[in-house]
Amino acid sequence: MPIIDRYRLQPSPPITIDGREEETANIPLQQAPGVDAGNVSGSVRRPDGTMIPLATVKLFNSLGVPFEHTNSNPGGQFIFPRIPVGSYFITASEPGFLTPLRIPISVLANRTTMVTITMQPDADAPRGAFFGIVKNSADNTPIADATVELFQMVAGIPQLIGIVSTNETGQYLFARLTDGIYFITASKAGFLSSQSAPVDLAGREFVPQDVILPPDPDANTGTISGIVTDSQSGQPIAQAIVALYSIANGTETIIDITKSNDGGLYLFGDLPAGTYRVKATVQIEG
Repeated sequence: MPIIDRYRLQPSPPITIDGREEETANIPLQQAPGVDAGNVSGSVRRPDGTMIPLATVKLFNSLGVPFEHTNSNPGGQFIFPRIPVGSYFITASEPGFLTPLRIPISVLANRTTMVTITMQPDADAPRGAFFGIVKNSADNTPIADATVELFQMVAGIPQLIGIVSTNETGQYLFARLTDGIYFITASKAGFLSSQSAPVDLAGREFVPQDVILPPDPDANTGTISGIVTDSQSGQPIAQAIVALYSIANGTETIIDITKSNDGGLYLFGDLPAGTYRVKATVQIEG
């Protein structure tokens, strides 16, 4: 049977004896209140039984709601004293290890429930991460749903490692990265894309990398494109002269001239709102 208090430990007042004296120290004891509680004690270990010091040990109630937490001591031991009787779950956390499934335990009155928590090493623990916020250069506000690409330099050539989108607060994360030199690019419609400086990532390093995107001054503009072909054969015509006219009050004015490419394609960009006409021809020197 466990040792429990029937009465509370009660000290006497200080007693001073000067020489041959007979002093009296009566001690009235108060009954200890009945406590419907017990202790939870145990250890946190590696699979080989080696203790894990300073691990965070967390206790949950029967509904999975966090109840209490403590740390394992230098010897890997822990204790939760005076836990109300009932059903609980327990687990542990420590950098470099995977959090085990919660272990169900029962706490009995005036008893100590013993439990051993075994933690598996995390194979990805030595790896690093990139994280940050994509922001608008105009007002420094976060940009949601921006596309962020991660590149690693391999033999001097950038290789795409991953593509993610920023969340509602402009945040992104790339994790489980091996050692190497990395950079990121960010883009979104209505903004000019931006690229970070290369960063040398080594070991379990978490690198903050915010990216600033300037608004695209031509974001609210349109394009006109098409293909120049021979009307009889339907074949594309390369190097055709293509002129872009703006129309205002019935007057046509050339505002740009380009040439069709080898596939007959032409393109005019950054066009403000308005009315336009395109004319094409092929001219040769006689």
